[in-house]
Amino acid sequence: MNEQYFSNNPQSQHQEKQLDTVVNGFNLKLITDSGVFSKDRVDYGSQRLVETFMEEKQVLEGQKILELGSGYGPIVITLAKAFPQASITAVELNERAYHLAQRNSSLNQVGTIQWLLDDATSVDLNGEVFDYVLTNPPIRAGKQTVHQFITHSYKQLKPGGSLWVVIQKKQGAPSLYKHMEDIFGNAEKVKQDKGYWILTSEKIM
Repeated sequence: MNEQYFSNNPQSQHQEKQLDTVVNGFNLKLITDSGVFSKDRVDYGSQRLVETFMEEKQVLEGQKILELGSGYGPIVITLAKAFPQASITAVELNERAYHLAQRNSSLNQVGTIQWLLDDATSVDLNGEVFDYVLTNPPIRAGKQTVHQFITHSYKQLKPGGSLWVVIQKKQGAPSLYKHMEDIFGNAEKVKQDKGYWILTSEKIM
């Protein structure tokens, strides 16, 4: 591949299409394009991440959710539909995906998401901290970048807040689990499905 989906400004020719799909019971219309992650279907790992998070957590009014690497928006749009009382922020580096996500937010009548065009490994949120961080990190960006997602997530969480990650075993899940233990002092594999691991860590202090 000459261009990766984690590029800031994809140059590939536009090939927009609309996906009509269901994510954990919610009907979504999602516009995708070339140069973005999982353009032909909502990624299986992303679906399992949303599903598992919603099984395990009931987000309360006023609680804050952050997604690092939000792509064209399927995870946070689903969460905004499920938890309209929550405050949701989504960070995405890819300009094309970022603009698609805003269109998809309007298309699905979700107006409660703050979209940020920034690097998820270093974004400055002006001291704001969150109850939950979710991420399906960009594996093709390399191990160091994926681990930076975890390190930066720790900084963005409130004490008692938790990080939720999906990653395939063959793409480094055991290594990432260990890194989460190192950063947070704890890690748990909540679910394993078709080689995908759903991992979580809690910020104790």
